[in-house]
Amino acid sequence: MDISRFHGIIGPPRRNGDVDRDWTDFEQRISLRLPADYKNFISVYGSGCLNNQFLLFHPKGDLENGLNIDLLLRSAYSAYSTLAERSPELKPFPLHPERGGCIAIGRSHGGNYLFLSPPGPECSRWRVVVEMGEWVTFDMSFTEFLWKALNDEIYLPVIEGKPSFDPLGAIDSADEN
Repeated sequence: MDISRFHGIIGPPRRNGDVDRDWTDFEQRISLRLPADYKNFISVYGSGCLNNQFLLFHPKGDLENGLNIDLLLRSAYSAYSTLAERSPELKPFPLHPERGGCIAIGRSHGGNYLFLSPPGPECSRWRVVVEMGEWVTFDMSFTEFLWKALNDEIYLPVIEGKPSFDPLGAIDSADEN
């Protein structure tokens, strides 16, 4: 999906959109190439809050304010691993760094997580997984999911209301043009 479609509903982007500069180091650290549509969106919009409810994280996001995706990955893995020790059904998917693990990419203010599920034996492409008390899989790309959520085409209580995007946190200025 063309990222410019989002300009009319959440405003223009705030970053230069240099995907290689933004993502190469992160992808090397996690030994995985993330889907292009997701990387493009995050590279042009940066870390921020959707609809005053849902935080998106950037690989060069502000470490001090916790908007860096590395911090989100560690937080999600720690939280769900601890829950799974007591109640395994609360973590029905493996999470990165586990083999085939979902990659945490966002979190609601209430603590619900948004993940990308990598291709595997059951599906040959990336999918979106949301934990909202129960885990829901959306068989679509990140940008298709986001577009539908922002336009009320899918019910998602963690992204409700009038579409908006508020940039949050600093992005490493050495990486800006």
